[in-house]
Amino acid sequence: MTSSRSALSLPAVGGWPFLVTALIGRLPAATVQLGLLLYVSGAGLGLGLAGMTVAAAGLGSAIGAPAVGGLVDRFGPLPVVLGATVVQLIGMGSLLAVVLHDAPHALILVCAAVIGSANPQVGAIARARWSALARRRRLPGLVSRALGYETACDEVGFILGPVIAGVLLGLFGPNPALLLLMGWVVLGQGCFIVYLLRRRGLTVDTHTMDVTDGIAPRIRWTLVLPPMLACLCVGTVFGSTQTALTAINTARGTEGYTGVIYGCMGVGSALASVLVSRLPQRLPLSLRVAVGALLVSTTSLLLLSIPGPLVLGVLFALAGLGVGSMLVSAYTRGEHAAPSHRIASVMTTLTTCLVLGVSFGSALGGVLSEVPQRGFLLTLGAGLTGLVAAVAMHVTRPREVARRVV
Repeated sequence: MTSSRSALSLPAVGGWPFLVTALIGRLPAATVQLGLLLYVSGAGLGLGLAGMTVAAAGLGSAIGAPAVGGLVDRFGPLPVVLGATVVQLIGMGSLLAVVLHDAPHALILVCAAVIGSANPQVGAIARARWSALARRRRLPGLVSRALGYETACDEVGFILGPVIAGVLLGLFGPNPALLLLMGWVVLGQGCFIVYLLRRRGLTVDTHTMDVTDGIAPRIRWTLVLPPMLACLCVGTVFGSTQTALTAINTARGTEGYTGVIYGCMGVGSALASVLVSRLPQRLPLSLRVAVGALLVSTTSLLLLSIPGPLVLGVLFALAGLGVGSMLVSAYTRGEHAAPSHRIASVMTTLTTCLVLGVSFGSALGGVLSEVPQRGFLLTLGAGLTGLVAAVAMHVTRPREVARRVV
């Protein structure tokens, strides 16, 4: 029993250096997005342009993520993370120059798109690494636990990133804060790069592939599309609740509560990620997504009544439990559907859907939230669509097939 638990221990399998550097390495990406919003608005260029800047960064990330995943699958993570970090720093330096020289606003959007497209996708690389370790050591139970941990790490970034960005902009002002953000990118992503330099074997081995009759399988997109839809729904929940909550607190004059209440969703999601990953494997992933989507839908209905701050915090935490369950289950299905030599590609594709969902939820939610409670109608729609994703996951659930590893 003890040896079995040890075999599934994340520090024992992955090692503390990997756990720590992969966590630190993803924090800059969570900081930069809000940092761009605060920088552009703080530079006196208007909240409208600031919002467009964040949207451009999100679009760049959505376009760049699949390319980053494909490059990682082909060349390994070290050159890709290093190259992406350099490009990201060039984009941030260019943004500073554009603002200082009062260049056309279109160049700001171009710089933001470059910054977003150069996101090194540390979280997706870490998930691919866990999958490779589980397959290599024949520990299928490790995958769910590791993906739950990774989702919890994402939520830590989701909570800490905006705080770091806000503190830097508040203490130092726009231009110095952007320089400090560049230093934060070097420090955070640099930690992961140093780990990769010391452990050059950290890669998805393209020479160790699942084969059937001597043919390396392709990505089974019929199995990947349902978790893609689930990730899109989760992103929409994040984006729509953020805009709706901002509108509510602005109308009430309680803007200071926004970050705290929104953080409750991150706490709930992180907790769910850890708990769901420890559920018995006999509970289908589709059922876990369905329960999470139902919880999101139910809390959305209650949010339409616009309760007080305390109840809002509780409801956001419950919604976080729902999205956490959906997210870790979607990533687990994606891992199951991915051939060993295309894991990073699938993980970055799911991350892209999450980013697109956030952008969609923020954009449409901003329009609906002109009447504050209407913003949660989009959240309700995302929850109901999550139920559709759960049904699709059940219908397309993979069957066990015999495999051999070469």
